[in-house]
Amino acid sequence: MAESVCVPARCLHHLPETVPSASAALTEPCCVAYNAVAVKTRVEPGANVLVLGPGPIGLLSMRIAKLCGAGWLAIAGLERDRPRLDLALQLGADRTFSGGADELLAGIREHGDGLGVDAVIDASGSSAVMALALAAVRPAGQITKVGWGREPLQVSLDPLVQKAVKLQGSFSHNFAIWERVISLLACGRLNPEPLVGRVESLEGWQACFDDMGTGRIVKAVLKPA
Repeated sequence: MAESVCVPARCLHHLPETVPSASAALTEPCCVAYNAVAVKTRVEPGANVLVLGPGPIGLLSMRIAKLCGAGWLAIAGLERDRPRLDLALQLGADRTFSGGADELLAGIREHGDGLGVDAVIDASGSSAVMALALAAVRPAGQITKVGWGREPLQVSLDPLVQKAVKLQGSFSHNFAIWERVISLLACGRLNPEPLVGRVESLEGWQACFDDMGTGRIVKAVLKPA
């Protein structure tokens, strides 16, 4: 968060003029979501996808899943996440859940053949959510875990075996992913700016962190003078 930083030229990417500065500032989380969904997860056209956690990575993962051709797209959070879940609907989610595990699983059983979703993207940051992911995924489906949990995983993995589910971790990104994401930003296919709730100078960092920490906004952008 300095006004300037020195990096090796080999690490730089050309930024087209069509990419606004606010979008450019969110390239990195877009790359995290792209790696989790477009690279690590098998999202075929028409696939049913559930995203757990409506934070920045969860919302961006939902957008990437849409670009990959996902059919029915749902995202789940807590009641206090209602503003973020409302934003998810604006970004293309077909349904949101905030009433707990029973509501979520009932909603999934009501959709399609009732066997579950093809893919679950766990961007929640809660270890306990893995049990919900295992219950929501369909046989031979896939779970991609991108969120970091604070506690050890204390859940039986027997459903993983019973359903023959693929469990995949996803971490970070690479140079080629940055190039692809920048192309999506440049052509307007991917627009992360609706996630930006506040733009401040470096001196306004505390207010930005406070608003993100309390959930009042999804993401803030700091602009050096």
